[in-house]
Amino acid sequence: MAGAIFKSLVLDDQVSTAGVYTDDAGKLLSAVSAEPIAAMKDIGLDITTNVITQLTPEMVEGADTVILTGPLPRGPIPGYLKNSPKLVTWDVPDPGYGQISVVGARDMIVEKVKGLIL
Repeated sequence: MAGAIFKSLVLDDQVSTAGVYTDDAGKLLSAVSAEPIAAMKDIGLDITTNVITQLTPEMVEGADTVILTGPLPRGPIPGYLKNSPKLVTWDVPDPGYGQISVVGARDMIVEKVKGLIL
């Protein structure tokens, strides 16, 4: 969601998105689920063709900033990211744990992204 929101507000910047851990019980996640798609459509953004990819050390190396949204992932943050001075974390609860709705998380991310560009 953050990448799509950023791209919609800053049309000339290059943005890449990836997950720290992209598999669920050994099954690679590649498509965005329906609830985030609907939440983004509500604000005029279409993420139906977005694909979840795995963050790599090369992606971190080539980035200016790496933003981790949500709580720490299901395991330890990989060393290539944890020790990177490029890492910025945003405390956005994960809707998957029932602490917040997808719309609530989306709205928090919108505010964080706006804070980056102002």
